Amino acid sequence: MELVRSILEGKTKLTKDEIWNLSGMLQDHYRSSPNVLDMSTDKVIFVGDLHGELQCTRAVQRYIKKYNKHHFVFLGDYADRGPEQIETFNLVMALTLSNPKRVTMLRGNHESDDIAAKYGFYNIVTKTYSFDVFKHYSRVFEVLPIAVYKKATLFACHGGVPEEISSIAEIQGRNRRHPNFPDDVLFQMVWNDPKDNDYAFRPNSRSARARFFGKVSFTKFMENIDAKVMFRAHQVFPEGYRTFFDNKLVSVFSATSSSSVQPKIVRLCNDYTIEPLDLI
Repeated sequence: MELVRSILEGKTKLTKDEIWNLSGMLQDHYRSSPNVLDMSTDKVIFVGDLHGELQCTRAVQRYIKKYNKHHFVFLGDYADRGPEQIETFNLVMALTLSNPKRVTMLRGNHESDDIAAKYGFYNIVTKTYSFDVFKHYSRVFEVLPIAVYKKATLFACHGGVPEEISSIAEIQGRNRRHPNFPDDVLFQMVWNDPKDNDYAFRPNSRSARARFFGKVSFTKFMENIDAKVMFRAHQVFPEGYRTFFDNKLVSVFSATSSSSVQPKIVRLCNDYTIEPLDLI
């Protein structure tokens, strides 16, 4: 764990062997995990898209020290677009490995070979290191859980409510072990977006396979799984977060997105309200 400690203390330039070691430890940590992890606490803070912004990730690291009784859930999208993609991904892995009982990494839509090739992570990793190093990161993509859940309390994933799913068990039965998302349910869980309208599902311009989900489908899903509030990421909002469906759905974004966002993380409070926390 000396490597993990050095990353937490500020080391950013890792060798190929160090990345293999770090990513291998993270793969071992999640390899046998289910798609949906059970949460044992409702003292939770959620982190949205980071997209290669190391400054925001360091701010989250400070909050992890400050809120040392809380569980932190990273909702995905660690690389692509930003200036320090490799360093950000490595730091989140190190934070998870150093605090495995209270830090969780989930998979977002950008934890995909196809998307990484389009938005930058593949190019920067292969240019800085090699294709083999990228495949080590890709194997991390494959093992990351899709969601977290606490019965009668909360549910969280990167994107949103999928079609034709009425139980946690149905999500658990899907196969996430692929560098992309051939399974339509898992694809929708990392790609779907909420719309504050009174309908079930509508086509989403992001992809022919993605959907907008409205209040009808959201309410039914939450009743079926017995959860009161849902957290997700995936969308850019200038204020860093936004609520939907009478504040029962919270969307959080934790990167500056080229200075267009005031990045936030959000803390779940005892009365199911939320407290936004500034990252910069």
